[in-house]
Amino acid sequence: MRAVGWIDKTAAGWVITDAGRRALATHPNDGKGLDAEAGQAYRAQYRANKARASQPTHRSLLAAALESVEAGQWTTKAELAEAIGADVGTVEAALYEDGLDASHRVLTPGDTASGAVLLPSGEMVPTRAALEKEGVKFDESGMPDESQHVRGQDLRAYLEDRGLVAQPSRRAWLVRGSSVDGHDLIPVWRQQGFTSLRASKLREVEPGIRRPELKAIVDEDYSQTSYAAKAAKLDEFHSFLSRIQMGDLLVTTSQGELYVGTVTGPAEYVKSGDGLSNLRRTVEWAPEGFDYGDLASEIKARLQVQYDVVEMTQQLDLLEKLLAAQTAVVEDDEPPVQPVVTRELTLPEATDELAVRLNVDRAWLQECIDLLRDRPQLIFYGPPGTGKTFIAQHLAAHLAGDNVRLVQFHPAYSYEDFFEGYRPLEEGGFKLKPGPFRKTVDAARESPSTPYFLIIDEINRGNLAKIFGELYFLLEYRSQNVDLLYATDDDIGFTLPENVFIIGTMNTADRSIALVDAAMRRRFAFVPLHPSEPPTDGVLRRWLAASDLDVGVADLLEELNRRIEDPDFKIGPSYFMRKAMHQPGGLERAWRTAILPLLEEHHYGDGTDVRARYGLDTIRARVAGRAASDQAGSGGGEPADPA
Repeated sequence: MRAVGWIDKTAAGWVITDAGRRALATHPNDGKGLDAEAGQAYRAQYRANKARASQPTHRSLLAAALESVEAGQWTTKAELAEAIGADVGTVEAALYEDGLDASHRVLTPGDTASGAVLLPSGEMVPTRAALEKEGVKFDESGMPDESQHVRGQDLRAYLEDRGLVAQPSRRAWLVRGSSVDGHDLIPVWRQQGFTSLRASKLREVEPGIRRPELKAIVDEDYSQTSYAAKAAKLDEFHSFLSRIQMGDLLVTTSQGELYVGTVTGPAEYVKSGDGLSNLRRTVEWAPEGFDYGDLASEIKARLQVQYDVVEMTQQLDLLEKLLAAQTAVVEDDEPPVQPVVTRELTLPEATDELAVRLNVDRAWLQECIDLLRDRPQLIFYGPPGTGKTFIAQHLAAHLAGDNVRLVQFHPAYSYEDFFEGYRPLEEGGFKLKPGPFRKTVDAARESPSTPYFLIIDEINRGNLAKIFGELYFLLEYRSQNVDLLYATDDDIGFTLPENVFIIGTMNTADRSIALVDAAMRRRFAFVPLHPSEPPTDGVLRRWLAASDLDVGVADLLEELNRRIEDPDFKIGPSYFMRKAMHQPGGLERAWRTAILPLLEEHHYGDGTDVRARYGLDTIRARVAGRAASDQAGSGGGEPADPA
């Protein structure tokens, strides 16, 4: 009865709860039968608790999803989070704490694999080197090859195949057929009511086949095909055979038109005479198509993905409105009105999970988001180690998912590197190639309701006027256009979309914020991150407590920063937020090799004995003296200075 909430034990003894009184009221005959009902309720609750306990946790789902990311492949934290139904912070915490073997294959959106990874052998190597050793290729800007990218829908499919996550009641899919070996199959599809894949080399397999079994078949049947092409075939065949279900919505494009239909049958093999449509599904197509130019930008952006089978479930609601417009009864036989469906550009609110992951207050994060809503350019500035880049990456990932790029400015960085410029070709000559900012803008223009972020690390190390050029104007006046440096006579001017956001980081130990020109200051919101001010001042203590480590290390950092007079050279908490520092001898080693060299550079030539003033033994003595003074009730007087 206690388990089902009818009675409870308090300091005064056992009491009947309100739920218990209601149960008694339904058994007026001296409570007869109440024990039997309590037993039934208890058994029902037991079964429910057991079912919940048997559900896979986010960590077990993450481990299972990573099994599908093989050597030579990579994915992102945001896509893993989407696949397992968690937030990015949960994924990061599990990757960090559980030490999964494939964790180095998981990148932060916009990351260039610039970190390091601990191999099972115990060797610490750069992440990029580990990925390249496994076969991952990187382009000239340092980004991993997209053809080796395992996407969120593939991770989700793998979990669904294993029965670890439930399938949605309905999905939407794009199946291409307008250029199959030079033939447009769409008129035949619509006339005969089906969709198809060529599948010219694939043996006949059962619909619903699981991905691992299908992979072995594709590897054998397409053995002469490149690795990237086999991976694409596996995704397409698996979706067509197993993931597409009857009742799913299906779209295709041809001659500037989008056609919508509903899947009505299972996958089947039909030996087509021309060999172009051997694997088929029946489809009930809507009678008319929709002009490509009238489609919502979000749909058009998804149609740009260059695979033969593309999941479009995120656009399901928009596509269902198109289908409804086709199937609705229209009076007076007038043609249906093409619905123009748009979504408003919004930035998500800050969450408690993100605040816990970043060890800052939710209210501070929300203020950063509000600043971006008001002015889509923001700079985090402060000394090294205050978490500027870390917060920028995770905040951007929270707001924009995988639509994040990261670049780092340096004195040699130029407009051509950042936006666009002519680059030599192997065969001779030059070609105008886009840089990371141009790529971000082009992607954002295709999906105006979706936020896109560009993170500029060490923004003050570059010559900003040289790098931004005429784009400086657009940072403040986005509704207007400018002529680009490399514009042609056909260009009508360039505008900066409202859904492009920029977060910069500025290391004040390299150059004071006061040296940034007024034009830059006017176009960006500046958010300080200083070790002795919120939110940074409490980060280390929170992290140590959450990690069950010695919080006394935070006292050492606070005492060290009290002794540093220049606020731009105070030491940030991230130097102490590495597990290696909290191993035996780790603090002493890090203090000697990371902390003191920074301060020696700061005091170079001024005669300060850095080791005597800032050495670990000195700081420990100061902390101990301060604690002794507090215990003696002296009001926190300053202890003697060992220096």
